[in-house]
Amino acid sequence: MSLPPFPPALSVASTTVQFAEALAAYACRLAGAHGVRVWVTQDAQLAEVACDGRGLALSDGTLAARTLAAGTPLEEGMLATLPFGCGVLEFVGAAPEALGELTQLAPLLGLALEGVQAREARQGRGRVAESVEQLVRRLGGSLDLGEVLTATAESAALALGFGRAFVGLFSEFTERGARTGEVFTYGLDAAFTGGIGVGPVSFERLMRRGEVIVYDRMRDANSPLAGGLAELNPEMAVIAPLSARGRPLGVLYVDRQTPGPGLTDDDTWLVLTLAEQASLAIDNARLYSIETRKREAAEALRETGAALAGSLHLNETLAGVLERGMALFGADAAAVYELQPDSRTLVIRNAVGLPSDYVLRARSKVGAGVTGRAVQRRERVTTLDIRTANLGGGSRYTRQLLAQGTYPYRGVVALPLGTRAGTFGALTLYWEASLPLDADDLALTEVFAAQASLAIENARLYEEELRREREAAVLLNVGRLLGEDQSDRALAEAARLCTVALNAGRGLIALTGEDGQITRCATYNLHPPAPDELASLYAQLGRGPRPLTRRYTLPVAGSALIVPLRADLGTVDLAAAEPAGEGGGRGGVLGFLYADDPGTEAPGDRVLGLARSVADQMALTLTRERLLSALAREEARYRQLAEGAHDLILSADPQGTVTYANPAANRLLRPLTGPLVGTSLLELCAPSTRAALQAAWDAAHTHPAGGRADIQVGPYCLEARLSAVRTGGGPGEGVLMVARDLSELQTLAEEITRRGQALEAATSRQSELRTYLTLFTQAQEEERRRISRELHDDTAQVLAVSTRRVARLARELEGDQRARADDILGDLNGAIESVRRFARNLRPSVLDDLGLLPALEWLATQAGTDTRLEVSGPERRLPPAVELTVFRLAQEALNNVDKHARAHSAAIRVVFSAEGVRVAITDDGQGFTPAQAEERAQGGHLGLIGLRERVALAGGRLEVDSLPGHGTTLTFELPG
Repeated sequence: MSLPPFPPALSVASTTVQFAEALAAYACRLAGAHGVRVWVTQDAQLAEVACDGRGLALSDGTLAARTLAAGTPLEEGMLATLPFGCGVLEFVGAAPEALGELTQLAPLLGLALEGVQAREARQGRGRVAESVEQLVRRLGGSLDLGEVLTATAESAALALGFGRAFVGLFSEFTERGARTGEVFTYGLDAAFTGGIGVGPVSFERLMRRGEVIVYDRMRDANSPLAGGLAELNPEMAVIAPLSARGRPLGVLYVDRQTPGPGLTDDDTWLVLTLAEQASLAIDNARLYSIETRKREAAEALRETGAALAGSLHLNETLAGVLERGMALFGADAAAVYELQPDSRTLVIRNAVGLPSDYVLRARSKVGAGVTGRAVQRRERVTTLDIRTANLGGGSRYTRQLLAQGTYPYRGVVALPLGTRAGTFGALTLYWEASLPLDADDLALTEVFAAQASLAIENARLYEEELRREREAAVLLNVGRLLGEDQSDRALAEAARLCTVALNAGRGLIALTGEDGQITRCATYNLHPPAPDELASLYAQLGRGPRPLTRRYTLPVAGSALIVPLRADLGTVDLAAAEPAGEGGGRGGVLGFLYADDPGTEAPGDRVLGLARSVADQMALTLTRERLLSALAREEARYRQLAEGAHDLILSADPQGTVTYANPAANRLLRPLTGPLVGTSLLELCAPSTRAALQAAWDAAHTHPAGGRADIQVGPYCLEARLSAVRTGGGPGEGVLMVARDLSELQTLAEEITRRGQALEAATSRQSELRTYLTLFTQAQEEERRRISRELHDDTAQVLAVSTRRVARLARELEGDQRARADDILGDLNGAIESVRRFARNLRPSVLDDLGLLPALEWLATQAGTDTRLEVSGPERRLPPAVELTVFRLAQEALNNVDKHARAHSAAIRVVFSAEGVRVAITDDGQGFTPAQAEERAQGGHLGLIGLRERVALAGGRLEVDSLPGHGTTLTFELPG
C-alpha cells in the first residue's frame, strides 16, 4: 500500500519545533488518532517539542522514555509509541493499521530530523543557512533520486557563484579508488557517459577524512590533481564528499573557468553543508526505493523459495525453476542448460517456450554466447538486444540463426547455477522484445538464481546420496574380491556384483593378455560368447562408458552398455612403458565390462557414471601386477638403450662421483682420463670449462629444464646436458649427463651455414626476377589494351568517317573519276578491317565484354589450323586476371601450332572445377622430343619457356606431352 507524500511544511522545516509541529499534525491525521505528542532528545534529555489533538493528559513521558531506550514501538492502554531516530511519536487512540504504515516511514523520519537538527545548529551562518534552506525548498521532500541530484548540482553552483557543477554517485569501488555511474550536471555542455573516477588519494581525503578538496590553478597547476582535472580545465574547483550513515555515496563537484577571487573558509563550509544536506536527501530517496523493492522482492522470493523447496526430484525442481522464473520476470521462454562431463559443452536439460528445433540443436560452448559466458565467468551476463550486441551464438545453430536474422529473441539474461560440487549449468531467460529489466530487476534475477541453485543442490544431493550408497557398496565388494583373488571364480563373482549394481539382466567381464587379445571371460546369466562376438564388442570400446544399441549388443538384448578397463598408472604411461603389442592392447586397455537388458531404454548418465567408477576400481586392482612387470621390463630396456647409444651417458651421485658410464663414454674418454666410475664428474673436463660445467650442475638442481654446457675434454669439444635424478633411496639428487661430440658437427654446421646463405641469395634474386616479370607482364597487357582501344576508338573511327565521305563523293562523280573513287573506297575498307583485326589481336574486346569462353571460341575461329572448343564442368566467370592468363596461354599455344606443328586439326578443352580451371591444347601435328624443344629454345624460340613461366607466375602448373608423329598436348591448371 503506497503512503501519502510528506507535507511541504515537513520538508522545508528549518527548526526542530517547525519540524515537530508539522510532524504531529501529519501523524495525527494519518493515524486517525485523538492526539499526538512529539518527543525529541535535546541536550541529552527527552523533551516534548510539539503536540496536536486532545487526550494528551493521559501521557506523562514515561512510555516515551521507555520506547527510546528499547528502540521498538510500545503500547499501553490507549497510548502507543513509535521511535524514529532521536525522537518518539506518542499517539492517543491511534488505529493499529495506520501505525503499521507509519512504522515503515520511521527511518526516513529519523533522517529528516537529523537534517533539521544539523541545519538548526548552523543557523548562525547566514549564507549557509539560506543556501541550505533554498536547497530544501527546491527538493520539497522529493524521493526522486535524479531530481535530488540535479537540484544539488544547481544549488551548489549558484550558492558559490560558479558556472558549473555535477553530482555523481559511486557505482563501484576498487583498490584504486571508486568510480561513479551516471553523472547529473549543471552548466556543463558535454554529458558524462562513462562516469567519473576518484583516485585512492582523493578518496581517502574525501570519504575517510571528510575533507573538502579545493583546486586553484595558480597554486596547483603542476599537481597530480591538475592532471585528473585537465579535461574539465577549471580555474577554481571544489570537490565535496557525499556520505550518509558512514557510507560513501559519491562526490559533489563545483568549478568556474574564469579567474576570480579565491575561496574562503565559509565557501568551503557552505559546499560541505550543502553536500551533507544533499546526502540526507539522497539517502532518503535511495532508502525509500530500496525498502519498497525489498518488500516486493521478499514476498516474491518467499513464495518462490517455498515452491522450489517442495520437491527433491531434480526434474520437478527444474520445471519449477522455469515456471517461476518466467512468471517473476515476464520472460517469453526459459531454459536450464546443464554442463556436460567434458566441462566444455552445455545442453538444454529443461525448457519452456523454446522451439523444439532450438532445444534439440542448440549446444552451447563454455565461453561462447550469452549462456557460455555466464558459466565461464560465473556471473550474470545480459544483453539488451542479442541481434546487435555482437556476442555471437553459443552453438553453430544459434550463430546461423543470428547470421540469417531469424533468431527468435532479442533480450537475453543468463544466470549461472552453481552448487558446492561445482557448476551445474545456467538458467537463461529470453524475451522477444528488448530486455525490459532494470538494474534492480537484474539484481533480483541473481537472488532468484541463488534460490534455484540451492533447490538444485538439494535435489542433486538427495539423488547423489542414494547413488553413492549403492556405488560405495559395489566398489567395496568388487575391490575386496579382486584384491584377494583374481581367479576365474572371483572374476565371475565380480561380474555378478557389477551386473546387479547396474540394474542389468546379464553381464560379463573380458580381460586381454599382453598381446592385446582377449584371454579370459567371466559371465553372469549369460552363455560364454563366441570369439567373434567378443571381438565385435571389443571393437565398440571408446574412451569411457557408452550405451550400445540393439545392433551392437549380444543376441536377445534390447539395450546395453560397455566400459573399458583402462590402466590407471598415475604418472606412468603403461602403453609407452611396454613394447608394441603389450600392456593389454590399445591405449592401456586391460579388458572391458559389458552389461545388457531385454528392455530398449538406454542406460542413463547415472548408470554410466556408476559403470565408470566400477571399471576404474577393477582396473586399479588389475593394473598392479601388470605395472610391476612392465617396470621391470622397462628398466632392462633403458639399460639396453644406454649401452647401445652413441652419445656419452654418465650418472653421478649428489657428491659428483661418477657411478655409471656407458660404453660410448668409456671408448671416448677412458684413454684420456682413465677409469670413469669413481672419479669426480666436475674434474673430467679441462680447467677452462669447469666453471661452465659447475653452472650446468647447479642449474640441473634448480631448473626443471636442467643445465647445459659446452666443455672441453682433451681434443674433444662436448655439448653436455645435465638433469637431476633421484638416486636409489639416498638423500639428495644425483645428476645424469648426456654429452655429444661436436668436433665434426661444428665443421659441418659451418658448411651448411655457408651453403644456406648462398641458397638464400639465389632465392632472393629469383624472387626479384619473378616480381619484375610479373610487373612487366602487367604493363605489357595494359599497353596492349591502350593501343587496342586507341586503334578501335580513334584510328578505326577516323577511317570509317573517311570511308563514308568517299562513298558520298563517289555517288556524285561519273565515269573514270567514280571508278577511281571506288578503288579508294575499297582500299579504305581494307584498312579498316586490318586495323580492327590488329586491335582484336592485341586485346579482343570479347574477352572483357563476354568472358573467357566466347574469347576462346573467337580465338579458335582465328587460328590457321582447324580448331574446336570443348567445355566441361559448371561454367562460370573467373577472376579477370585468370581469364586473361588463360586467353594468352591459349593464344600462344595456337600460334605455336600454326607455326611449328604442321597439324591438320587442334582442340581447346576447358574443364571447370571447384578449385580452378584446367585447359588442354591438343594438336595432331608432328610433335617433338625434349631434346628438340631444348634445341629450339637455344635457337631463340622461347614460346614453350614463356608459357611455362607465365603459368608459374599465375600460381599454376604446366604439363607437356609430346612424341614425334603423335602430336602435342599442353595442359595447364590455374587456381580460380
